Amino acid sequence: MDRSNTALTSRVTVASRRKWLSLLLDTDNEKVTAAYQKYDQLHKANVEAANKGNAATMPKSGAIGPVKPITPEELSAMSNIEIAAYLKGYTEEDIGMPVLEGRGLANTLTECVAANPQRFTDNLLLFQDVRNLYQSSLLQGCLDAWRNKKDFNWAALLAFIHQILLSKQFWTEQYNDGFNYRNWVFSTTADLITEGTKDDTHAFDAQLLPLAEDILLILVDKAQQSVSTLDNLPTDVLNSDRGRVFSAVVNYALRFARTNESEYTDCRWPYAIRADFTKRLDRSVEPSLEFSYTLGFHLSYLWYLDKEWVHLNINHIFPQRDEDHWQAAFSGYLLHPGVREEFYLLLKAHGHYQKALNTRFADAEVSDGLVRHICTGWIEDSEDLNDKTSLIYQLIHRGNPNLLAGMVYFFSRRATNLSDKVRVKVMPAWRALFQVLFQNRGGEEYQRILSSLLVWLELIDKIDAEVLSWVKESVKHIGKIPGYGLILSRFIKALLKHAPKTPGAVGEVYLKIPPRIMWDLQVEADDIKETVRILYNAGHKETANQICNRFVEAGVDFLRAVYKEYRR
Repeated sequence: MDRSNTALTSRVTVASRRKWLSLLLDTDNEKVTAAYQKYDQLHKANVEAANKGNAATMPKSGAIGPVKPITPEELSAMSNIEIAAYLKGYTEEDIGMPVLEGRGLANTLTECVAANPQRFTDNLLLFQDVRNLYQSSLLQGCLDAWRNKKDFNWAALLAFIHQILLSKQFWTEQYNDGFNYRNWVFSTTADLITEGTKDDTHAFDAQLLPLAEDILLILVDKAQQSVSTLDNLPTDVLNSDRGRVFSAVVNYALRFARTNESEYTDCRWPYAIRADFTKRLDRSVEPSLEFSYTLGFHLSYLWYLDKEWVHLNINHIFPQRDEDHWQAAFSGYLLHPGVREEFYLLLKAHGHYQKALNTRFADAEVSDGLVRHICTGWIEDSEDLNDKTSLIYQLIHRGNPNLLAGMVYFFSRRATNLSDKVRVKVMPAWRALFQVLFQNRGGEEYQRILSSLLVWLELIDKIDAEVLSWVKESVKHIGKIPGYGLILSRFIKALLKHAPKTPGAVGEVYLKIPPRIMWDLQVEADDIKETVRILYNAGHKETANQICNRFVEAGVDFLRAVYKEYRR
């Protein structure tokens, strides 16, 4: 450790222990008095050294993170009463680090709670009046412990949380370091309730659900929104206090529904939560993008909780006249894994997919999700490629390169697990895509998509004349995609697969491969040599010779031995 950091740690430890011991002087304990006198002398010596300008003992600004004034072992050795007193009395003003005051101690507290949560939940009343920072750290320790399958008294913990949310001190505490620790309590509480409800095999007692509901209803009123743009919604909502609170509400409602399944059949969620969500569908009441994103992302859960509510409010969940909130909600919906036919048909009937095709989403994954939904609808025969009003027809013929590239990827990633339903769609999809791309082949972005279509050779059983014409055009543009090595590898392996059945067509394709990329094909040397041997053995000697010569002319020599082997 750097000497300056060691000196700083020593100064922090001395100052904090002196402060803590001063709080216990009223006990008239001889050991406490002796220890205080010891640290008081050390503290005075440190202050004197600092006043003399001893720079070696002082940290440079920004040189280190929060200092831990006490080890987890030392903190754990204290009683809960002593820990609470230490937290209340601790300050770093003596060492001139108010910006990070308490952060190191908060981290130590989290470690202690995570190691033994039950000892803290046995007597949480002591921590009712500590700083919000330490309350959030205590909750984080419980969260870490629960994730590590350690049990504790959930009834006491939820009662503690509820009490601090009702206390005046919690709402009036001021912060001088730029951090709102109240929000940390909100988000950590939300995460705790999420973790305590999402898995029925590892959940807190269902009898505590009403208390959890009371807490959540406070949080949804108080947690601040922080997402203001559509640029990075999934990550921003996941990391926002308000987003985590709404996610916790949904998980709580699902847990409530599962524990009351025999009693409630149509409306499964708590009436208070239903009323709260209904109220917030008015975006003047609930202006946060976090709420809209949550509604879209968790649509399938809301459907399970209350199908009628979703039907009645579908255009409030996705408000088409409010562009930002519609995009937030529909982005969440498109990013949720899976495509359900009932949602697809409902949203299609209300024009939401049509609107999505006219929308340029900020997140490329959202556009990919739109393609995935529409292609799935086509595979399930909810779309007709020959109907100009259908979504699949419009997706292709509008010529949006982002959507077209997404469609190529949709089929490409199914190469190793191609169902019969998907297989019959490959050729008509390829035909329609090629027509649009060929018409726009002057544009580099369309050339790249043509190149990526070469991977579809994996998806078909035979290279007929039509496919051959498509491939010969596409191969001209290979190498124009950044990082095209994977496409090149899959393309070469697909040609090897087709060589035994259609050696002549494979040979024609090889003769169209641009010389500029032949150097890169050395990685695929074994597959290419095997393919050329198949051509020789199938009687296509002239074509095979031309292929060998083209590689040599490009400065690539690995086919020379094959050429010599068959030149007689």
